[in-house]
Amino acid sequence: MTRVASESAASASLRASPGLVGLVGVGAMGRGFAANLLASGFEVRAYDRDPERLAELGQRGGRPVSSPAQAAHGARWVLTSLPGHDDVREVAFGPSGIADGAGPGLILIDTSTSLPEQSRSLAAELAERGIRFIDASVSGTGATVMERDVVVLAGGDEKDFADSRELFEGFSRQAYHLGPVGSGAMGKLAVNVAVVGNRLALAEALTFGISSGMDPDALLAILKDGASYSRAMDLKGEKMIRRDYRPESTLGQSVHGCDLLLEQGRDAGAPMFLTSLYAQIAQVAVRMGHEGSDPAAVIEALLAMSSTAER
Repeated sequence: MTRVASESAASASLRASPGLVGLVGVGAMGRGFAANLLASGFEVRAYDRDPERLAELGQRGGRPVSSPAQAAHGARWVLTSLPGHDDVREVAFGPSGIADGAGPGLILIDTSTSLPEQSRSLAAELAERGIRFIDASVSGTGATVMERDVVVLAGGDEKDFADSRELFEGFSRQAYHLGPVGSGAMGKLAVNVAVVGNRLALAEALTFGISSGMDPDALLAILKDGASYSRAMDLKGEKMIRRDYRPESTLGQSVHGCDLLLEQGRDAGAPMFLTSLYAQIAQVAVRMGHEGSDPAAVIEALLAMSSTAER
């Protein structure tokens, strides 16, 4: 496994322009990629179906374009930041897709959460078009990516990873090369198993304490300052106790992500008890109207089953 640590933002900004990046998808994560790459001296040419997102990117110094093919034209890398594998295939091979605009040596870097086999299949199809591929799932949120506080989990050829080192340094604090194509996807799935387990444990602990009459702020403080601590408490604790569900990602996306975890678990013969339970509770919260809310809203399903439902 190879690990790449990022430069400080200040030193990165002093470098000469390192090259042109095509970006497809300027949503919660993509806008953070764009902001950090621009600050690191890259030229960013981006496509998104939402014109308002493109307008915002243009105000930040990026260049909006009208198709994935135009984003790929002349680029050293194309970075995709999309909901899932089917979306990536569509922008790669669909009309005016990345494959239509790709030049020699282009590296397509997919940051979506996918199954390893999906990444391997996509890599094989791209190779037939002369396009190199890295599955580079990103561990972080829409909020942490703006602070360049995300980790890249990459699978692909060692040379392709080395040739993309400066790009990863431009938007992440750490990048790991985990092995051949599919390894990045597998690493992200493993991380997400722990993420949803920690999130559910936090929601249950908060519901338990609040239902028993504890002050929510004091409760969160002691949970964070002891053996129970997890990063979920920093990222979702305040959102849960304030019931502030402005989305950094969405609960609906989280439920879909659990489908991938459970599918991979079945294929591997691995027990998935916590993930299965989280998926069911998150689905209840979705049915309560929180599909578009931040995943912190999973606590609403537990609160609804507790004595705090009418608080």
